[in-house]
Amino acid sequence: MVFSDRYKKLLDMTIKNIIIVLFVFLSFSVFGQEKGSEAGGPPKLSELLGFWKKVELPNENKLDKSNPWPQKFQWFAFYENGKVYSMMSDEDSNYSAKDLKEIFATLPADKTPNYKLDGKFLTIDNKDIKDYQELWGVNLFAIDINNFFKKGSLIMTLDDGNGNVIYYRLLQRIE
Repeated sequence: MVFSDRYKKLLDMTIKNIIIVLFVFLSFSVFGQEKGSEAGGPPKLSELLGFWKKVELPNENKLDKSNPWPQKFQWFAFYENGKVYSMMSDEDSNYSAKDLKEIFATLPADKTPNYKLDGKFLTIDNKDIKDYQELWGVNLFAIDINNFFKKGSLIMTLDDGNGNVIYYRLLQRIE
């Protein structure tokens, strides 16, 4: 009986996670509607600008087919001038927007990648690396879905260049 109760709980959790992931995939697919839905859609530039922190997705290690950025903790800044700054660490820190602004201000703008938001797609290039380009599907949650997917969170899906999602990133805004 103990084994069957544990198995049932594990199965229930797995089913809930699958439903959550399927909902996210269906609602926020890069092939979804340009304008989005009640649950969310592509961010406007004004909604993208600012500072963000990556948060862990449920079953993240099983979702990602490839992890180009294996450090667990990541922070980002999207600026109006088209620059995107990022940093990563194996250790967490509770950076404020002010902290990140000061940190990113020390980095050379001419060595910093550029981004362009075009509807539901975000491209990032780095002029220092020949033919380097990242293509991301981006969707901003308009409502809370559960404990992980909160209103204002940004989900990014990295395309492998052939239309396949290989990496997921969930970001929460830092004020």
